[in-house]
Amino acid sequence: MKIAITADLHLNPEHSERSCALITILEDMKNEGIGELIIAGDLFDRDGDDRAYAQFLDPCRSFPEIRIHLIPGNHDSEQSLKDLSLNNLQKYCEPTWVDFNDVRILFVPYKKGIGMGEMIHEENEIADIKPWALVGHGDFIDGLRIPNPREKGVYMPLRKSDLESRGLRKVFLGHIHKPTPIDQPLGGKVIYAGSPQGLDVSETGYRRYLIFETTNCEVSEKRMCSGIIYLDLRFFVFPSENEIEILEKQLEEKLGDKSFNREKERIEFRFRVEGFSGDKDALVDSFTRKINSLNLNLYKSSSGRVNPDFDNLLNASDSQRNLVAQKTIQKI
Repeated sequence: MKIAITADLHLNPEHSERSCALITILEDMKNEGIGELIIAGDLFDRDGDDRAYAQFLDPCRSFPEIRIHLIPGNHDSEQSLKDLSLNNLQKYCEPTWVDFNDVRILFVPYKKGIGMGEMIHEENEIADIKPWALVGHGDFIDGLRIPNPREKGVYMPLRKSDLESRGLRKVFLGHIHKPTPIDQPLGGKVIYAGSPQGLDVSETGYRRYLIFETTNCEVSEKRMCSGIIYLDLRFFVFPSENEIEILEKQLEEKLGDKSFNREKERIEFRFRVEGFSGDKDALVDSFTRKINSLNLNLYKSSSGRVNPDFDNLLNASDSQRNLVAQKTIQKI
């Protein structure tokens, strides 16, 4: 049996691309004959925002043959999940074991102020000889944890020692939006599915969802082919007579990837130029005209920040210091 797994959709009526990601997953599943979808928390962006309910309910009603398994994340309350009613929806607001042919899965909902390991240990006595997997929502801690830049603090921690439970094969977590490479699971077992759609320009690159094969506990991924791809490109400038040409060469090199051309319509770019310029005004004017001539989709910040962004580019008018800087860069 194959099970699709995703997390952190953060559905929001102001961002239709996020619900489009859910629709794409469901369409892919139907085409591939996959009948089970797990969503590991943070279905909604803002707890209690019932305007987002339709973004979930309508697509799911269109695929009644797909059974959906949902746990709350730290952005979802039990009340918001209680408000969702579908024949093909299973909601787990308490730790719950579910059999999927060869594997049992323990669904552990997010609970504030408690460790994920505490819930696992309470449920361990129920486990039988079957291999099992864990689905939860929180921070995996193995020495240095992967931080969630959107939310400070530690959310429902899972520790490496918790992975020693008998029969545990895989752990699928929500909360961290950056996907874990499937060939490098954290602690040997933990994989963050990641958001199927980047929420803003800080979440760059291509997105995916996971496919879990229960017969052998193998995990593969399916790249998302809809929605927006955010790319944040940064450039460093140092004073020189040909700094404009050097900057434009950097641009050509970064845009030389063929995948940019294939996905051009879906990509929103943010360009940031930093460092020191001998003639900032001339460089800003030249680079801005170059970017505009490429007809790229530029990311528009909600704060109104200009793109390209030259806030961290400073004028360097001291020719002696500029010479020292050039020689230093050459040695580096």
